[in-house]
Amino acid sequence: MEEKRNIEEILLNGTEDELAQLRLWLFKESVRLENQESALCERYERLERDEMSFKEKMDAAEKKLETATRKLNNEKALFEQRLRILNNGFDQLNADKKKLESEFIRLEREKAYQRQDEYDALDLLFRGVNSPLTLKKRYKDLMKMFHPDNISGDSYMVQLINEEYSVLCSHYDMGMKA
Repeated sequence: MEEKRNIEEILLNGTEDELAQLRLWLFKESVRLENQESALCERYERLERDEMSFKEKMDAAEKKLETATRKLNNEKALFEQRLRILNNGFDQLNADKKKLESEFIRLEREKAYQRQDEYDALDLLFRGVNSPLTLKKRYKDLMKMFHPDNISGDSYMVQLINEEYSVLCSHYDMGMKA
């Protein structure tokens, strides 16, 4: 405020030198203000460019984020779908495993019954054998009947007969001579 009064006094009552100095000061001040204004304008333009660049980078980053989010969601959905498929597969495998186990148990029981029937049949085939001589004769007769080369031959039955014959031979303390 005081400076304003001084300038007004010089304008109204000042000498030529004071007016020249005032003009010079006003010119310098005008140049300084113009330079400052120019610097501010350049700074403002630089800030605007930086702001535009920042907005472009943000837009690009947002697009990239949206793309990554969509990709992640798609991969998550695909993963969940594959997980459901695997879980269904494991459930199916477990169900099949249970079925197979029950079928295996049933077959084992059936085999046990069949083995029992076979042993009963072998007991029947070797029934009445009470000496090594009758054992040999019965063995030869059974081999003639069940030998695989015969029409009604059965190799599995021959195997069972041979096993039973070896057991009975050891019972009668005789060698395996047929």
